[in-house]
Amino acid sequence: MPTTPLLTHPRLRALAPDPPATVSIRNLTTTTPLQHAGHDAWGRARKAQPCTLSAEVAFHAPFAAASARDALGEDTVHYGTLSKAVLGSVARFEGEVQAEAEAGERSLRDVLGGVWGDLTGLELDGRVRDGSATAAFLDVSKVRLLSVTVALPKASLLGDGVRLTASAVFNAAEQGGMEGRAMALEVSRLKVPTLVGVNANERLAKQFVIATVTVEGFTRGEDAYTDIERDVVAAMDASSFETLEALGAHLAEAVLASRWREDGWQVCIRMEKPTAVPMADCPIVEVRTTWESLERQRAAGRS
Repeated sequence: MPTTPLLTHPRLRALAPDPPATVSIRNLTTTTPLQHAGHDAWGRARKAQPCTLSAEVAFHAPFAAASARDALGEDTVHYGTLSKAVLGSVARFEGEVQAEAEAGERSLRDVLGGVWGDLTGLELDGRVRDGSATAAFLDVSKVRLLSVTVALPKASLLGDGVRLTASAVFNAAEQGGMEGRAMALEVSRLKVPTLVGVNANERLAKQFVIATVTVEGFTRGEDAYTDIERDVVAAMDASSFETLEALGAHLAEAVLASRWREDGWQVCIRMEKPTAVPMADCPIVEVRTTWESLERQRAAGRS
């Protein structure tokens, strides 16, 4: 089958604007810690840690039958049953890996792929899943958009955890074939003392900058988030920039220069400076770029 186009999440969601009906669950916590996949905040494998999952199911059609009869029907999915399906998928994954005599390291992507496959019957890239003993939980011919996130809230030393998200838009005319897909890794809200600012007082001491790093197009099978966090924190610690705009471009370059970089990555750096404006929660500056964009900027700067 042809490869499903890999897009950024904003571009993907533009393919399915304003879905008429959506069912979601957010931050569903697994009943037991995740131990056989993912790496902890120090980059160690097979360390038990909490895991949360979120899922969004947007449908092609409105809840016509369910709303008319005030009863669940085939035009929706029960959020309780969806929650059980997601939790059961993770538990099944953990059990299968534990039973393997020579199981190697498993990544957060492996967990996400397992949940995605159980819900849709497809691989993350849109191929039909091989060797599945059970039917897919969702009838994807009725689904317009699906988004699933696996998060490790304690897998960051200085932030609020890491999140890996897979999303897809499905085409009803192709019996649930993927029209487009997206994958993104997020290292959330890194709180780092940083020397940054144009005012004289801001040059005297570091202040907290909260940076969220999102890597669109992240399809690697390995966990890279501890290395990405380390690179970003080191760049912020060494900062002497006056503007968040310049700092953001520098941080994006640090991520894009990582040994993990893949073709097609788009990096978004969102920075908050809580103490900069006393009467506001914070000013926010966001930088979004690719390696190709950085190279064009360098070339323009040299000309």
